[in-house]
Amino acid sequence: MLQAQPALRQLMVLKPFMLRSFSISAFLNKSIPLSESSHFHSHETDIKNRFAISYLSDEELPKSDVLKSKLIIGWTPEQGKVDPKTFIENPEFIDFMTSILKENIHKVDDSNLKAMADWQKEGYVNEISSEQHVRVFMQNRRWLHIGDERNPPAWGRINFPEDIIGSVELDHGKIKKGSYQSMPAHRLITNNGLFQLSEPLTKCVVEASKKVATS
Repeated sequence: MLQAQPALRQLMVLKPFMLRSFSISAFLNKSIPLSESSHFHSHETDIKNRFAISYLSDEELPKSDVLKSKLIIGWTPEQGKVDPKTFIENPEFIDFMTSILKENIHKVDDSNLKAMADWQKEGYVNEISSEQHVRVFMQNRRWLHIGDERNPPAWGRINFPEDIIGSVELDHGKIKKGSYQSMPAHRLITNNGLFQLSEPLTKCVVEASKKVATS
C-alpha cells in the first residue's frame, strides 16, 4: 500500500477545516504582523498549532466576529512565521483575489502596470528564459503578465511561472476590462517568501477584504 507524501497527509488533515471560518482566540484576541511583510498578519485559530495568515489584522475585524475563510491566505503551524515546506495555501482566497483583480485591475492607478502596458503596445521584443533555453517572441500588444514583486525580473524579462500572478489582455496599450486571468502555476509562497502585489493592487485587495469582513 502506497504511503501518502507528507504534504498530502498534511492537506488531508487540514481539509475538514479549510472551508469554514476560524474564530480568533478569545484568550489572546491579537494578531501578529509577519516580520517579512507588514501587509500580512498571523491569527491564532481554534485549531491547535494552526495559524491563519490574512491581509487583515484583528483591529480591522469586527469585535466578536470571525475571520471569514475567503480572507485567509493560508495556514502555518508557527505564529509569525511562514515556511514553504509547511504553509498550506487556501484555494478560496485565491478565488477571492482573482475575482477582485478581475473586477478592478483595469481601473487601478498602478503607474508601473500602465508603463508596462504602454511599452508593450510598441511591440518590443521580449526574451523569455526557461531553464536551459531562451526563445524570443513578439508580444504585439496582446497579453501582459502581472508579475509577483517578491522576485522581480530584469526590465523587459518575464517572471518564472511561479512568480506570475496572472495576465491581462491589452487593447492599444490599455488593460481590457474583465480580461484578467489567474496563472495556475503561481504559488502564494516560494523560497522567496509570500506573494507580493504592487502597492496599488495590494490596497485594492485589502479594501475589498475589509468590506467582506464587515458584511
